Amino acid sequence: MRLFDLLMDNEGREAIASRIYGVVVGVVTNNEDPEGLGRVKVKFPWLSDEDESDWARIATPMAGNERGIYFLPEVDEEVLVVFEHGDVRFPYIIGFLWNGQEPPPTTNEDGKNNIRVIKSRSGHVIRLNDEEGKETIEIVDKTEKNSIVFDTASNTIAINSDGDITLSAAQGNIKLEAQNIEIKSTADTKVESGAGMNLEASSTMNLKGPTINLN
Repeated sequence: MRLFDLLMDNEGREAIASRIYGVVVGVVTNNEDPEGLGRVKVKFPWLSDEDESDWARIATPMAGNERGIYFLPEVDEEVLVVFEHGDVRFPYIIGFLWNGQEPPPTTNEDGKNNIRVIKSRSGHVIRLNDEEGKETIEIVDKTEKNSIVFDTASNTIAINSDGDITLSAAQGNIKLEAQNIEIKSTADTKVESGAGMNLEASSTMNLKGPTINLN
């Protein structure tokens, strides 16, 4: 049964059947929009534990033609709902809510409010630290073994992985340019070219090893 019909069936509530003003708390029941419009359905525990709303559009910070910020709430999560001109047939989700059972991904225990976090269901994290002198941007996967860290204080970028790191430019070039470049491996190092290779130094070039083979 739809929310509109449920209200209409309640005797003595016909006057507000299609008009609810202000905001209400709902719980997501369905986020698989058959039309692919990013809508969800919700139920209202204060009204019914089973009946759900019509498809509700989600207000986001940015939306447009196949662009925007895309975050869908999970089923059973709390959301804040309003109705267009108070009409319950046209619900909108204007925000998502934390609660005692579903707390936020971080806290503000020191009261300085330095941390901003985006954390996914599986545990992937984008973390912005605005603490003066310790500003960083972190992108960390759920294992915390793969990360990219932009450190403003030290003016560095660190890419870390317990596995492989691949740089690929199938139709382009990869260029490394710096004051100094150091390449070091704890096992073998291999440099291979499918065409020519040039090694050039404007000063001394040293080749050192127990055995050096030139073919």
